[in-house]
Amino acid sequence: MGGDGMNAPQNREEALAAQPFDPTDERTLGLIRAHLELTDPVPVDLTERVKFAMTVANLEAEIAHLMNDSALSGATRTTEYDRATTVTFESAGLSIMVTLEPIGNDLTRVRGWVTAPGADVELRERSRTQEATSDDEGRFVFERVEHGTVHLVIRRTDEPGARPVITPGIEI
Repeated sequence: MGGDGMNAPQNREEALAAQPFDPTDERTLGLIRAHLELTDPVPVDLTERVKFAMTVANLEAEIAHLMNDSALSGATRTTEYDRATTVTFESAGLSIMVTLEPIGNDLTRVRGWVTAPGADVELRERSRTQEATSDDEGRFVFERVEHGTVHLVIRRTDEPGARPVITPGIEI
């Protein structure tokens, strides 16, 4: 029994693993999948998160962080909510404020301000990209933005070689 008894469980596992995939395996994996779909479903926005992460990696961009609203820090959870109309982001050397103005059932005007006048601002939607340049006071506007998740990419023109700044997704 000595040495052979120690290897028996490992040999059995190897023997089972070497067998072809059969209907029992298929049923077992189906049950596991059904269980995981109920108990730990894939996040609905996973695809958007992955695309965002890949975009950031490709741009080697600096990420702007959503600023905390002190009025919300003591808020409690309710079944009703008000949609934010102004959102502020901040990165190491740049602040961005965006105001959302509904202009119809499916469209929103996005007005913004960035601390870098003359910056190139890109708004990335699902199926298109819009571009604007901030004026001498840092203001920019996108007149017709479809509902969905958007990201802003800001490229400073006042600092050659500065990395672009990209915001997390904003749900419009």
